[in-house]
Order: sequence, then C-alpha cells, then structure tokens
Amino acid sequence: MLTRDKNDILCRVEGSAPMGRMMRNYWLAACTSSDLVAGGSPKRVKLLGEDLVAYRSPDGTVGLIDEYCPHRGASMFLAHNEDCGLRCLYHGWVMNGEGKVVETPPEPPESKLKERVKFAAYKVYEAGGVVFAYMGEKGKEPPPPEFEFTGLADDQIIIVRSQEKANWAQCIEGVLDSAHSNYLHSNGIKPNTDIDENTVLGIKAHLDRPSNDGAPKLEVETMAYGYRYAAIRKPLHNADKNKYVRATLFVAPCYGIFPAAKGWGNMQFFIPLADGSTMFWYVIWKRDGAIDQETRDRYLDNTGLRPGKDVDDNQINIRNRTNNWMQNRDAMKRGDSFTGMTGINNEDIAIHESMGPIYDRSKEHLGASDLAVIHFRRMMIDAAERYVQTGAPGPGLAEPVDYSQLRAAEGMIPHAEAWQIIMGDGPLEKRAAE
Repeated sequence: MLTRDKNDILCRVEGSAPMGRMMRNYWLAACTSSDLVAGGSPKRVKLLGEDLVAYRSPDGTVGLIDEYCPHRGASMFLAHNEDCGLRCLYHGWVMNGEGKVVETPPEPPESKLKERVKFAAYKVYEAGGVVFAYMGEKGKEPPPPEFEFTGLADDQIIIVRSQEKANWAQCIEGVLDSAHSNYLHSNGIKPNTDIDENTVLGIKAHLDRPSNDGAPKLEVETMAYGYRYAAIRKPLHNADKNKYVRATLFVAPCYGIFPAAKGWGNMQFFIPLADGSTMFWYVIWKRDGAIDQETRDRYLDNTGLRPGKDVDDNQINIRNRTNNWMQNRDAMKRGDSFTGMTGINNEDIAIHESMGPIYDRSKEHLGASDLAVIHFRRMMIDAAERYVQTGAPGPGLAEPVDYSQLRAAEGMIPHAEAWQIIMGDGPLEKRAAE
C-alpha cells in the first residue's frame, strides 16, 4: 500500500513531477520508423506531458520538436516538411530538429529575432524500427538502449502499439505480476503436459507452460539495469524433484523483458504520455531470420492489437471503457472464455484502464504474489526522490549497461539449484542462452 503522496510520485510525470524529471534522463520510445516518411507528414507525439511532432526531412533525418510554433503557437503538425526543417503555415517560420529557427520571412532582413528564439527540440536515436528520444540536458544523454532487437532487420521484428488510458506504473505492473497470467490469461496461456522436464528455454510456443500453479513463489534480485525476478512454480510432472522457473526483467525506467519461444525474443514498453495515459508497445523478434506472414499474422491475432483493425493510425484501440472493452458475456456464460475478451494484451489493457487513470494505491491490500510490484515501486519512488534531492542517477544510469545481452528465460531445474542458473549464471549458461 502506498500513501497518496508516494502514489503521486510514482505515477505523475508532467511538468515538475519528480518521476517525469528523472525519466528525461533516459531514452524513451517516441514513434516507429514507419510513422515517418521522408518529406512526408509529421507525426504527433506526446511524451511526459509534452505535445511534440516527429518528422523525417527529405534527406531522411529525423527531428522531434515542440508541436507549437514559437511565433504564435500554430501547430507544426500542419507544417510543410522541407530540407531546412518544418515551415509553419501561419507565417512561414522554419524550425529545425536542432532547436533553431532557420527562417522568419515576415521579419525585415536585418532582424536578429530568429537568433533569440528558443523552442524544445530533442535528440533522437533510430534503430530496430523505433525512434527513441532523449529529453534531458543536452550533452548528458546516456548511451542509447541497444536492445537485442535493435540490431535486426525490419522483417525479423513485429511491433504493435496501443494507447492506454492509465498511468505508466499501473500498466507496467502487469509485466511484474506473474500470478495474474493463470487467471486473466487462462484462455490463451495453457498448461502443456508434453514439455520435456529437462527443457531450458525449450518451450514449444510462447503460450505453452509446463505448470498450472497459480500461486508462484517470487524472488527478486536488483541489477544495474533495474531488477530481475523469478516466478517459481510447481511443474505438472515430477514436482518432488524439479521447479519451473520463469524469470522476467524490469529495465528502468519503463521496459519489461519476459520469456519467449525458443529462438525468439519479446519485450514491452510502457511509455508515459501524460499523468493518466501510456503508450503500450509490444515488440517481438525472431533471431535467425525473417518472420513469414503466417507466423506474423498469428502473433498479431494473439495480441488483439492488429494495426488498422484493432487500433487506428493514432494507436487508439477500438476496445475501450465506452464499449466495456467489447467484453462478450455470452461467451463467458458458455465457458468459452474466462474474460470474454479478444487478445491477451487487450485483457491486460482492459484491467489497467478499468482502475481509472490513476488508481489510489492507498486502498490496496497487497500479498505475497505482489513482491515484484512492491520492489518496482520502492526502486522507482526512491530513485525519483534521490534525483530531485541530490541529482543522483536513476537505475541503469549509474554504470554502463549492455542492453543487447539482456534476456529473460524460463526452464525446469532441480529444487537444489538457484533460479539464476537459467539466466546463464552457472553451468547451464550455453543452453540458457540459446
């Protein structure tokens, strides 16, 4: 349970909010590469309560600037995309991605006005089909987060997004709560009795599990990038000898990496748009080659977030509070669906949004299954308070992190073994890294 003051520190990111101020020191996913066509239309982007526009200039350079022209406030979303920057429709002022006013056509030739005007423009990093933004002090940006997928070709990656009408912490806590999958996702995540008891990261598909234990034991370990936690369950076979371990990573400030099928990787981003809204990203990748269309379609169907069908070009989900997330009560009554909802990720989104934009956590009653969530809250609240008080770097910023090596894992191991062995912290390292 949190006090209301601590809850505000955790959730709020706009203006001078401590969490938002600290998050500016990280790279945050702003939009996809495919959102931006060279010389094409800008893309509205909201981050940490700021209204921005991203664009790709005719030469392919990406810029991210304040949406509102510093002259009279017209939206730069409407602007011309030119070689020198975005040209405002109202009076022709031109702003570029370096935060400089390049032209002020209505002003006399001798005017120095453009040299005095400042506006927000943020550094970007583009890799793996994602445009990341750094919103902190210029010259102090950390190394970019070169996650495993950022080094792969576009045809090896699937990206889906959906806006959530809930604060970022409310959303990311789902990844840090392994117990809920046995209940909320019981339609899609099934126990599999055919999985070999000696398998490490050999799960046949990312929705198969060799356990039906709905009360996992959780253990948390702090790491340079944030923390990792293990959900330890009783397996369906030989529970007297083995334990089934599923290990997930929290990567500060708002990324989660969790186990995938063998040869695959996946992670989720929970990017704070404003105090009560979040952009949910789900990135899936195949390590050894292109994803064929049939497989791509299957993954998209499992998410329930297919672009153009389930979410529009602005990542607005057709399932929302106004239509009760399209819950099918008849299917629930028939026993065909526990939730009456389509798509595992839509089930998560519905729960997050059902709590309201910012749930009052002072009303909660936490239990043993909430250990990883509690650890997350303490880590991020303490970090935000330290940053405001002393300028201390947040988790993942105090020392170098090799993001490309971050992996989640799952597997069956003997009771006597520490769960970290599936992470490569022991003799199973070669198998766990496959």
